[in-house]
Amino acid sequence: MIKKFCVDQIDVYINGEKLLDHLSFSVQPGEMLGIIGPNGAGKSTLLKVILGVIKPQHGTVEITHNDRRPVIGYVPQARAIDEEMPIQTWDFISLGLPHRLRPWLTKRDRAVIKETMELTDTSHLAKQPIGKLSGGEKQRVFLAQALVRNPDVLLLDESTANLDPKAQEEMASLVHELCVQQNISTLFISHDIHLVSKYSHRVLYLTRGHYTVGSAEEIIDNANLDVLYQLQHVNGMAQTAVETMRYGG
Repeated sequence: MIKKFCVDQIDVYINGEKLLDHLSFSVQPGEMLGIIGPNGAGKSTLLKVILGVIKPQHGTVEITHNDRRPVIGYVPQARAIDEEMPIQTWDFISLGLPHRLRPWLTKRDRAVIKETMELTDTSHLAKQPIGKLSGGEKQRVFLAQALVRNPDVLLLDESTANLDPKAQEEMASLVHELCVQQNISTLFISHDIHLVSKYSHRVLYLTRGHYTVGSAEEIIDNANLDVLYQLQHVNGMAQTAVETMRYGG
């Protein structure tokens, strides 16, 4: 179990424009933090900062474990998977193991893969080529590949976006259950307010250069969201005005 997961005063500039402005929050073990906000607000950028792919201009991300180096699992919105890719689902999930430098699987590895596939309802897909799976099946396999690492932190970047409503609900419910049962600190980006409200313990609302964190009831309130979206709209209008003065129009 992680000892601490804290994002502290993060600033990120993209192409000279500040995207994340002194962003700070913490996530507890077994807590699911839903992340919502308009496109371009920095949601995916935040996950890349946590993963270490993007280095912030200011601030820190601190993730510590009581006994070892923390493990992070990541589920993207989509991956470019060739339909003709011959790798079977079992082997694809095994690639998520944190020690695949050796060319064989131990008995323990196989047990972990089997258990994870049962948890994510992907056991029946074990022998099928990953490229032939449906969108919903692929997303469950991506989740299984992230979970096979036994992560302390799980990052989901709109991982339900391309699924039908039933599959979205099943995915969000499964993630919430695993988050609580296995004490995984989970960040869940979604544009689906219903899913975020139903399954998140708290919500982070991001707009460009602004943010607010609170309970689902506090954040996902029509009046509150109206104010936040209005703020984003005003900022967008101001940016447009500056660009018009700069370039003409």
